[in-house]
Amino acid sequence: MKTLKNILVPTDFSERAGNALEQAIYLADRMGGRLLILHVYHRLIAEEDYEDHPDKLEKSIDRKFAKLLKEHPGLNRVPHEFRKERGLSLDNIVGTAQNEAIDLLVMATKGAKGFDEIWGTKTAKIIKRVDVPVFVIPDKTSLKRLKKVGLASDYSTSTVNREIQFLISLAKEMELTVDVITLNRDAKNMIRQELDNREVILKQLEEVKSDFHFTYHHSVEEGLVEYSLAHKVDLITILPKSYSFIERLFNESLTEKMTFHSPIPLLILK
Repeated sequence: MKTLKNILVPTDFSERAGNALEQAIYLADRMGGRLLILHVYHRLIAEEDYEDHPDKLEKSIDRKFAKLLKEHPGLNRVPHEFRKERGLSLDNIVGTAQNEAIDLLVMATKGAKGFDEIWGTKTAKIIKRVDVPVFVIPDKTSLKRLKKVGLASDYSTSTVNREIQFLISLAKEMELTVDVITLNRDAKNMIRQELDNREVILKQLEEVKSDFHFTYHHSVEEGLVEYSLAHKVDLITILPKSYSFIERLFNESLTEKMTFHSPIPLLILK
């Protein structure tokens, strides 16, 4: 089983970020791992409230970290580090993922209003720039309830073992079923290369309970979400081929379906 040695969890201390942290604790506890809990602040903005006593800014952040420790007692079960950095949230998150041997990034879909908000294209840009799997956690999501994973694939490109290994480890550890979802194409319409790529994925998933499904929708992105809601998929897993696909997936109307109708987390494999 693939071990998660280092899990990066950005936080802006919002309720949504707190839920993402709780899910990261669960993953670290189940699969083994150390949490790096990162808060990024912009000094020019944050210091407006502390201009007479700038040292109080960092002390205020430390108090918020201490509050997280009380609010999330599961932190006592897993190795963790609190870290505060001055800078831009996007750049610092990406830089930390690159420089700290991070194995997984866990982040909320929407943070507090203001500079540190993680939403829409910013989420897509982070996913594009990091080289590790990314868990995107909607509000009120609980990974403890995971039973079925939907893996989106059109078989146009081969899936290397490294990319899918984390999903296999997760499915084995949590006894999950994997539905491989293909939209707007079925086996009868596939060319030889696509059929060969499908066989590769089938071979890779032999260790877990899996099934293959075909469905049709005028929009690939909406079809993926609607299939997941209709078939009780608890986690959507994506092997992104293009940045634009991720941007469209984070379109607000789609996110509303995922967040308000049935909160479905996303796992972007890398």
